[in-house]
Amino acid sequence: MNPLLQVKLRFTGEKNTQKIVSRNLRAHAEVTTEDIDSLIENLYTVLRYYKDHPRITKNMMIDVRYNDIIAKSNRVRELLRPDGGTTNDRVVGVRFSDAPEGKENHIITYYVAEDIVYRTIEELQTARDFLRQRLGGKATADNFNDNKNEIDYTGYNIGKLKLRDLIIDCSVVEKFDIPRVTAISDRDTFLVTFYKSELSLSSVLEVLQIDRGRFPYTIYGANTISVTKGLFDIIKDKIPYMISMISTDIASIKLDDLKPKNVRDEYDIPSPHSEPVIGVIDTFFDESVYFTEWVENYDYIDDIEKKSEDLSQRNHGTEVTSIIVDGPQMNTWLDDGCGRFRVRHFGVCSNKISTIRLVNKIKDIVNDNSDIHVWNLSLGTEDEVSKNFASFDASVLDEIQASKNVIFVVAGTNDNRAERDDILRVGSPADSLNSLVVNSVRRDGRPASYSRKGNILSFYNKPDVAYYGGDYDDRIVAYSSYGTEKVYGTSFAAPWISRKMCYLIDVMGVPREVAKALIIDAAATWDYKLGGYIHKPLMGYGIVPVDIKKIVETRSDEIRFVVYGESNSYRTTNYAIPVPKDDDDKYPFVARAALCYFPKCSREQGVDYTDRELSLKFGRINGKGEINDINDNIQDDTKSRIDERQSRKEFRKWDNTKFISRVVKNNKPIKSYGDRLWGIAIISKERLGTRMRAPLNFGVVITLKEVNGVNRIDDFIRACTLRGWIVNRIEIQNKLDIYAASQQEVKFE
Repeated sequence: MNPLLQVKLRFTGEKNTQKIVSRNLRAHAEVTTEDIDSLIENLYTVLRYYKDHPRITKNMMIDVRYNDIIAKSNRVRELLRPDGGTTNDRVVGVRFSDAPEGKENHIITYYVAEDIVYRTIEELQTARDFLRQRLGGKATADNFNDNKNEIDYTGYNIGKLKLRDLIIDCSVVEKFDIPRVTAISDRDTFLVTFYKSELSLSSVLEVLQIDRGRFPYTIYGANTISVTKGLFDIIKDKIPYMISMISTDIASIKLDDLKPKNVRDEYDIPSPHSEPVIGVIDTFFDESVYFTEWVENYDYIDDIEKKSEDLSQRNHGTEVTSIIVDGPQMNTWLDDGCGRFRVRHFGVCSNKISTIRLVNKIKDIVNDNSDIHVWNLSLGTEDEVSKNFASFDASVLDEIQASKNVIFVVAGTNDNRAERDDILRVGSPADSLNSLVVNSVRRDGRPASYSRKGNILSFYNKPDVAYYGGDYDDRIVAYSSYGTEKVYGTSFAAPWISRKMCYLIDVMGVPREVAKALIIDAAATWDYKLGGYIHKPLMGYGIVPVDIKKIVETRSDEIRFVVYGESNSYRTTNYAIPVPKDDDDKYPFVARAALCYFPKCSREQGVDYTDRELSLKFGRINGKGEINDINDNIQDDTKSRIDERQSRKEFRKWDNTKFISRVVKNNKPIKSYGDRLWGIAIISKERLGTRMRAPLNFGVVITLKEVNGVNRIDDFIRACTLRGWIVNRIEIQNKLDIYAASQQEVKFE
């Protein structure tokens, strides 16, 4: 076996040197005078609606229904453009149309002044006249894009560039519309998020003359409120166009029927010393269990909650913590080699809790316990997450992880229905993008019968991975208030991954970005592209190996190394990775790579949730000095004609986890380009602006497999050292010794 390597590369920041090209109609796009007439009528319909339904805001909420998944650079520029700004500045929401998977189109909500709507109508009328008089009533790629066509743009009250932009805008727009509330679940309470306007949330409620005594509510943040069904009906009736998102307000635990046992099973366990600590936020913990010395317990509730909570309900939280502390002793077949962990347990409820109350507790707990890097969260909602926006609790988890050096390991939630005609989407907060979301599999590797599916926001890959959490007839063992219990559920799969993440971060000393990438890579392996896609909605990138050695060690014919860096420019590169050659001056390797990072996210941007995109390219440097990417990623190339839909599907654009690989099948050594080596490039894009707002850390795990079975790790280390790269062997025993030494108490004489 070969150890995991850490290679400290020096990265170079490169500016974006691509020239801005003029806009043109897409190859098969066309715009007719009838199309423009239809858009004009749409805008008149919008104006009539707001005349018949007096608005409480200064401006109007208007949906632009696009005819494709649209890149930021291809959104409308002249239609609805405000004075002294861009149309993009007026975006307040982004979602997808209700269409079969793979056929969805963007719907973007803009906040627009009434006079701008009238001006847009006038400009559309001018563009219609131009089409009729200059292009025979229809603009196509042939008659509109060809520079050889001498088109006369004079004689109109707007200039050439604006006319062209208006027509190109029309080519990507299907319709203008009023924002509408979609179907909602049958619940007593809801979380309602409003589109942003000049009105504060309290001002909106004041205008609606809401009697808080009759309709109690709780405000969270700038634009979200927890309401009862009665208050929701009032809001929906009076200002439906202001409602941006609706979600469930209760996170809960489905408690299994536990039968008390006469005899409590006891296990031998030593006293804790300096083992790393994992944070658990769950139901209450029972301090009478055999491993209680390993748990620092807090019933994180106030005096009012103590009167309403059932403090005797301590089974679920105790079971989850039992797996983290001593899971391998109760399940010997799941002995991961990570040892035992201490737990700081925060009991926040007995079985259910308001989402707003939960996220407030989570933020306070994490702020007050900055020494903990890994947090286990096995609470979730029964309702499916929306296809169009991140849940409120997930967005808070993402916000925390984007700003703090922590990671949440989140249970993928269970389908607790008695009868299942279909597969439910995951419940919140399993739609947290930055978290490591874990689904459950049976001992034989098949998805558990209660599994729920991703993706989230119709695109992002969730769950991330799967692990052994048992099933109705194939349970694992945990420890409850009554002794050992046979349990099942994603709640009991997640703690095993929390153990591995804590081991990687706190014992092996790797950054959280690298630790997450190692987990993803170990689950995917070389088989992901061969068959992993089949169960992707249920199992993510695959099942994480039990033994930690399979994550931090690799076969003798493989070289696995990790790279950690910071993206603070358009392109972050290193073109000098010395992959060994064979005697024929060829590279006898196939490669795979996993990239992870923790971007800031914007819930109000709906399906366009992440603010920052990092794209990964890795491969040989060719004769032109460019990277021959192992995944054929050409989306950022100058001459690329790949559209947004294809970039998202094939290259996971905007997803914060990337996995690329070559299929291992009858591979032969590949050509080298003289003295040129291999290179890595991280390309950064901002969703909401053009400049980098802050540096963003990333972790990459790269695995090279020698096609002839030769062990070339020493050659690789030697070549890296000669180039000035520092190479560290990440070996378990060495890291254990370092960790133990770092935890020793120093006494001064």
